[in-house]
Amino acid sequence: MLRPDPQDPWLPRLAGYEARRVPAYRAAKDYVCPACHNTISAGIGHVVVWPVEWVEDRRHWHLHCWRTATRRGRLA
Repeated sequence: MLRPDPQDPWLPRLAGYEARRVPAYRAAKDYVCPACHNTISAGIGHVVVWPVEWVEDRRHWHLHCWRTATRRGRLA
């Protein structure tokens, strides 16, 4: 189920997960997107996602990959 973030109404949400944008100026490291398995390079804005109450399981996603996952209603 999609629900808008009151702080960012353009960022899609998925029930059971928290999602926040990481602006380009705060993206200091490279990450691998769990959806497409491509690198999110330092300096590229993206989304960090984690299961509710499990922040240590957070993953960094390309914004377009996160949007695709939320449209499907699942992460895999």
